[in-house]
Amino acid sequence: MTFDQAMMAHGLIPRHVVGDGKWHRCPTEDKPRKKNGAYNLWIDGRRGYFINFATDVEAVEWRDDTPMAPRDRRAMDERIKRLRQQEAAARAQAVRRMREHWESLPILTEWHAYIERKGLSLRGCKGVRLEGDDLVIPMYRGGSLVSLQNITIDGQKLYRKGCSTRGASFVMSRTRSTVTCFVEGFATGLAVFQTVTNASVVVCFDAQNLISVAQDTKVRGMAVVCADNDWETQRDRGINKGVENGRKAAEALGCGIAYPEGITGTDWADALQEWGDRGPAKVRMQIMKGARLVI
Repeated sequence: MTFDQAMMAHGLIPRHVVGDGKWHRCPTEDKPRKKNGAYNLWIDGRRGYFINFATDVEAVEWRDDTPMAPRDRRAMDERIKRLRQQEAAARAQAVRRMREHWESLPILTEWHAYIERKGLSLRGCKGVRLEGDDLVIPMYRGGSLVSLQNITIDGQKLYRKGCSTRGASFVMSRTRSTVTCFVEGFATGLAVFQTVTNASVVVCFDAQNLISVAQDTKVRGMAVVCADNDWETQRDRGINKGVENGRKAAEALGCGIAYPEGITGTDWADALQEWGDRGPAKVRMQIMKGARLVI
């Protein structure tokens, strides 16, 4: 089975497959009007990955194990080397431009429509900036600014082209915090930070990156993964990406997990709004119940 055939059998709808070792988005059968799938075909065309973000917890691997002649292999290796050098130069340039752009942006100091709609305040927004009407969240890895996430007023999330986001996070720190909470999205992070008043919060941006951040992080003391609960996809397809990835992240960290149940939404920001006056106390209780001591 070819790479194209394997993707289509899995429910992805690629229009034109590019074998350049980069991730490309594409539609899926369940959401044909959106690019809810992605694939990555290696430059030699012999190994690739694909994923449906709505249903898959991790990417599916594909391989072509047909033997190659030594001369063809050497030529392919040389081509890969040249392309990797070009990619590294392009990535470095994209990061330089991103950092210059970041320095030009004004700091968020007052009301924003997206945050207000979530029923949240600016507590935890230190370090966030604005680009027009967009919130701009800095993404750090190893102490270095590696990318930016723009969040529009209506909640659309965009990332800087050419900048890697793997393992990147945004930390809402609190002096003398007694628990560290790991979350997917920015609004979820604000909800947890503003509700669990003894917590520092690590925003990981998406379910897959939650695992990457957890694998890169050394944490001591009380910690908990505050996962999303994708109960609708579990009901429809038997897969709860938020909870499953949350459990993998918790295992990597050696801590506990907490996720909201019995709500129409999926995350702790939704729970805070849906539970009304009881929301803050109920969110605090459930998250702290999931916290575990990491030594």
